[in-house]
Amino acid sequence: MTDLFTFGEAMALFMSSDTDSVKTAIKYEMSAAGAEGNVAVAARRLGLDVYFQTKLGNDHLGDNVAHQFAHEGFETGHFLRVENYTGALVRNRGVSEPLDVTYLRRCSAGSTFAPADIDVAKLEKSRWLHVTGITAALSDSARDAVAFAMEIARTNSVGISFDLNIRRKLWSPEKASKTLRELVHNVDLITGGVDEYELVFGGKTPAENFELAASKNIKTLIMTAGPEKMRVMHLGEYFEFEPEIVKIVDPVGSGDAFISGTICGLLAGLDIHAAIKQGSKCGAMVAATMGDWAGMVSGKNGILPAEVWS
Repeated sequence: MTDLFTFGEAMALFMSSDTDSVKTAIKYEMSAAGAEGNVAVAARRLGLDVYFQTKLGNDHLGDNVAHQFAHEGFETGHFLRVENYTGALVRNRGVSEPLDVTYLRRCSAGSTFAPADIDVAKLEKSRWLHVTGITAALSDSARDAVAFAMEIARTNSVGISFDLNIRRKLWSPEKASKTLRELVHNVDLITGGVDEYELVFGGKTPAENFELAASKNIKTLIMTAGPEKMRVMHLGEYFEFEPEIVKIVDPVGSGDAFISGTICGLLAGLDIHAAIKQGSKCGAMVAATMGDWAGMVSGKNGILPAEVWS
């Protein structure tokens, strides 16, 4: 049985390397990126059996991205290849200049995701499904794929996590709010920032948004606020958690590492407090290094090594 099933667009990431501004940069370093892929890599490094589905173009960028996942130990024979181009993003490092991201993913391979692409047989035999608002934003068919996968998971008692992960460059606030409000119900875990909860659920305070979300039969709600305390509602119990504090080198990908570490902890049998603590440690590792998953360490059976906990 597969521990974690997730799907979404894997992209080629081009990060400026000679200056900290895309306006002036001439040299770029290329790596793979994408929220669901980041979650998949973190979970695999923690020792879980992970099935990741993506769609890439029939181009050399697609070959490169697939190779990077193969290097992480993933089977890539089921990666779907289509005539649309492999998605990409261009960004600076965000050290001396504000972080700036340009997406090249309109009509990309990932935007063609549709319900028929989901490996139903594999999902039915998985323990957990992870999806995000990013895939839902790519196209109407991709949104339908998310809804379809979630329904398959519910029917087969597969745990579900949903990261709101609202990318405002991909869709309007109005469409994001309507779409995500329709999708996020009857799930085990959702996570998002204070502003994302407000956009989706429409309340004026974090407490009100927790109540609105909980009414949609969501077992665990995690509301993040960067380095500030997290708000958590688990089976009606409210508590707060102080995240791991590190010197941030690159915040991109840290949220994916956080949710992955939390999911892995839950699948490994940790209680919600310990699972979130593990997720926080995973997020801190990634934030303290440059790259979406470069700082993520290896674990066993979904748990970080003992020395990391001390």
